[in-house]
Amino acid sequence: MYRIAILSDIHGNIYALNAVLKNAKEKSVDFIYCLGDMIGIGPFTTEVLDALFELENIQMITGNHDESVLAVLKNEPYPKSRINVTPHHEWISEKLKIHHITALESLSRILTPTFYGQNFHLIHYPMNPSMYKAHISKDPFDLVGTPSPKNFSNVSGLSDFSLICFGHDHKEHHFEWNDRTFYNSGSLGCFNEPYARYGIIDIEKNGFHIMQQYVPYELDVYINELRKIDFPRKDVVLRIYE
Repeated sequence: MYRIAILSDIHGNIYALNAVLKNAKEKSVDFIYCLGDMIGIGPFTTEVLDALFELENIQMITGNHDESVLAVLKNEPYPKSRINVTPHHEWISEKLKIHHITALESLSRILTPTFYGQNFHLIHYPMNPSMYKAHISKDPFDLVGTPSPKNFSNVSGLSDFSLICFGHDHKEHHFEWNDRTFYNSGSLGCFNEPYARYGIIDIEKNGFHIMQQYVPYELDVYINELRKIDFPRKDVVLRIYE
């Protein structure tokens, strides 16, 4: 048996991430996959990236917040749909060190691991292959619609995969369609309950078993830290948790 963890949408919440990493270790997870949006929204960008990049048993991909911050840093076109988030992403970009930027730039958008002949598709949000290399300014993560069998049936390139894991939509999703399983553990760091969410998947030769996890952590402490820090869109961020 092989045990993996699925994390997504940490969004700068180091308190929630630390709780999950401790829990994953206690549950003897072999490998961790992080499906993007490590940064943005929460203010603890460098702490989150340091905690992730120091792990040896992890692979990460980029999400829209990660790529938008990189676009700001490289003076590239920014998504017009999120123009009101620009000041926040500029603030985040100023916090990043060179090694954080280099590491983020090295990440891919998609991972396709295989376990016992079972092919998995890991992406921040499903998209058609024609958009795999589209710049973030084209909003490639926002073209399919909300998570549902109907909307995902319009995404090509998934027929070879038995499991598609994604994030982006901060809600939990777990459904079957056309002999494929779609799974989103929900945002790890953006949740108004005192739990950090992630998924554990046990993989065996004859299939896999998904176990949704809710890890208690001190959400009230995190909210108090948010209140102490001045950053763009602070009022919007606090409303997520309050």
